[in-house]
Amino acid sequence: MGNCVVHFLPAKAGDCFVVEFDNGECILIDCGYKSTYETELKPLLTQLKHKGCRVILMLITHIDQDHIEGAIAFLRENGPANAPHIIEVENIWFNGFFNTLFMRDEFQERKRAAIGALQKKRMNMVLGQLSMQIDGNAGPISAAHSRSFEELCAHNGYRLNAQFVDRVVKRSADSRNHLVDHFIQIGECRLIVLSPSEVSLNRLAHKLNIEMIRNFGVHYELSDHVEFAALFERLMELQIEPGGSEEYISASEPWLERWIGTSTLAQMNEVNNASIVIEIEYKGTKLLFTGDSDSDSWAEFLMDEYDLIKISHHGTTKPNIKLLEKAKGRTLLISTDGGKQNRHPENDLLARAILTGNKTIYFNYDIKQKQELLDMQGGYGYSAMFGHREIGL
Repeated sequence: MGNCVVHFLPAKAGDCFVVEFDNGECILIDCGYKSTYETELKPLLTQLKHKGCRVILMLITHIDQDHIEGAIAFLRENGPANAPHIIEVENIWFNGFFNTLFMRDEFQERKRAAIGALQKKRMNMVLGQLSMQIDGNAGPISAAHSRSFEELCAHNGYRLNAQFVDRVVKRSADSRNHLVDHFIQIGECRLIVLSPSEVSLNRLAHKLNIEMIRNFGVHYELSDHVEFAALFERLMELQIEPGGSEEYISASEPWLERWIGTSTLAQMNEVNNASIVIEIEYKGTKLLFTGDSDSDSWAEFLMDEYDLIKISHHGTTKPNIKLLEKAKGRTLLISTDGGKQNRHPENDLLARAILTGNKTIYFNYDIKQKQELLDMQGGYGYSAMFGHREIGL
């Protein structure tokens, strides 16, 4: 083992990583689905506990189901922070709907212990209408899970966002030099939050406020009751723009240059753009984890090179363009099983990652482009690695 090992877990269309450092400290980043926790993460955490490890930070980048569902299952089983059943967790970072958005001024003044009967009736009607507008499959955003996770943190005594004055994880400065001066030390790790900014959080709050006004009028009221979670979830799902159909380039046309410009997937919505983006430094080893955020918002704060970069949003092109233009990773991670329509990762993203000089790319599943990527390794001077669960740095 070098300075650290990144445990790159199969999480279907989601994310789940454990960074294990050589001093026994670990950082857990996202937890995938409940099944990810049960079959992959729980056995690993149990093994790490037996080795004498502890989790110095558990980071949930945002509230999408494929990042948070496994985290809820874990905290339920782990129990109290001061007497954990599985492994010690010293700190948690998470910006949820209720602990982050609804603490903002535009929502605080609307909070009530109970909602009036007329609005409650209107809420039930709107929720039914929204449910008919949205595909019957469960959406990716889960405000209900956000509420559950926040309640578990409070009930079990976990330290939530304790390093931040207003208990919101966000970027603390507007220049790279100032960010470096205001790093956060947890254990032996130096942490820098690159995103979200106050602007992106305000944008998300504004979007939700506008949707509430549109549906319930300017004098709408708020409650932190769980019934609101389902409503917020449906309102935000409508902000996701559907992607088009991607034309897959076959093995008869394997040249990477032909993949540039073929992206069809939409840009990130406000929920994804509010993802926590974190830079980790340990004994000179530098890692970047990006959640599902668009690098347009934070590329200016990047270093030129990292030992490891987790590509944003499962290999969608748009959120990674600025990242790939600004920084290189000695190792790139792309976490996806392809998703529901097998659209991840995009050919365009793969071509950009390789043509900008990134030499080693790890995938946690055998993606549809596997054979093409293997065939092109020699000609383009990169390595594509599939199914490796432990990456030493």
